[in-house]
Amino acid sequence: MRRQRAAFTLIEILIVVVILGIVAAIVVPRMSDFSTVANETNLKENLSKIRVHLQVYRNQHAGFPDPSHLADQLTKFTDFHGNTAAGRSTQYRYGPYLEQMPPNPISKLASIRVASAPGEAAPPGDADAGWWYNPMTGIFCADLTPAHVDSDGVPYLTY
Repeated sequence: MRRQRAAFTLIEILIVVVILGIVAAIVVPRMSDFSTVANETNLKENLSKIRVHLQVYRNQHAGFPDPSHLADQLTKFTDFHGNTAAGRSTQYRYGPYLEQMPPNPISKLASIRVASAPGEAAPPGDADAGWWYNPMTGIFCADLTPAHVDSDGVPYLTY
């Protein structure tokens, strides 16, 4: 009598592959939704944190950071006039306010575009960049086009 080998048939393997494909088709879109929600939450948290630290900087230095040195002034030690140093001393006693300038989680860019007019209250919405900053008012926003919206249809640049 012939001994039968214990093995899977081709039909059984195909059925398992089809079932795994169906499960993947259900799970992958849900995972990408989690990624989108995580990016939205991360954007809100980054904006909140940076805005708070801009106000702390303003209170300690009697003005907002210089736009051309914003990242340095927030991530290094500063004196009253906003000059930066790598280490704390009696002169450079303020900060650092942030460990590093975070990238915009939607665009993955950390570039900072400065308002072109002192009265601008929001980014113009013509770029897919990192951040937008008005040094006169301290307004800090995501620098994205209105096409970038959250799960509720709200443009990220309005956060």
